[in-house]
Amino acid sequence: MTIAIALKINDGIVLATDSASTIVGEENEDGVRSVYYTYFTADKLFNLKKGSPIGAMTWGNGSVNNESISTLAKDFREEIEEKEYPSVEAIVKDFKSFLKNKIAPETSLGFLVAGYSEGKDHPEMFLININEGNIEEPEEINADDPLSISWFGETIFLSRLLLGLDERLIEILEDNVGNKETIDNILKDCNEKLQLPFGVPAMPIQDAIDLVKFLADISVNSSRFVPGAQVIGGPIDIAVITKHEGFKWIQRKHYYDRDLNLTTIVEDE
Repeated sequence: MTIAIALKINDGIVLATDSASTIVGEENEDGVRSVYYTYFTADKLFNLKKGSPIGAMTWGNGSVNNESISTLAKDFREEIEEKEYPSVEAIVKDFKSFLKNKIAPETSLGFLVAGYSEGKDHPEMFLININEGNIEEPEEINADDPLSISWFGETIFLSRLLLGLDERLIEILEDNVGNKETIDNILKDCNEKLQLPFGVPAMPIQDAIDLVKFLADISVNSSRFVPGAQVIGGPIDIAVITKHEGFKWIQRKHYYDRDLNLTTIVEDE
């Protein structure tokens, strides 16, 4: 599993992902899959077009047709190297078409593509969901919100912290209350009274980075200490996208020694 976090403020977007990748077995008679292995070095955050103010992060399946999602993202980046994109939406459409030709029928994963379109003062975010090989139409999210925190993957820990509940409350209410109008009123009341406000639209980029790192660390440590396989973990990769500085890495893991690969690093930034 994964935790992937996006924080949008006036001055840009902060993206962060963990590095966990789990290998699961076949479903048992109860429909539960056991975790065989968990690796903590997967890449899930990318500069989608080299040199552009556009990034992407992913959650769900870590590989498709014997290729990692990281490799697929780099294949796409290579394919569009000579193209120019005036908008985030334009690159999202090409990315969707690229994925459509790559994914397998059993593929279930998500992407958030975020960044700046030409001439725009504020960032945009587009969500691409793939459910068992079916790619949904990309959807722009939080377009009118100057401040938004979005999280994907293993969401329970941040949902409880930021919302005061998680999606299982709906199941509990449906089982014990039944009446849809009453359930909707309860959820509306919870939404108004339980949410924990974090930050303001005008918060500085550095504070936004610190907040995202804090939320990622909470997810990693919560997953570590609850019973069962640890499905969030490893190094946290963080990138920031701003209007004038573009896409910048804040912290990033490498499987190779940076000092021995200076040329590779320059080409990869």
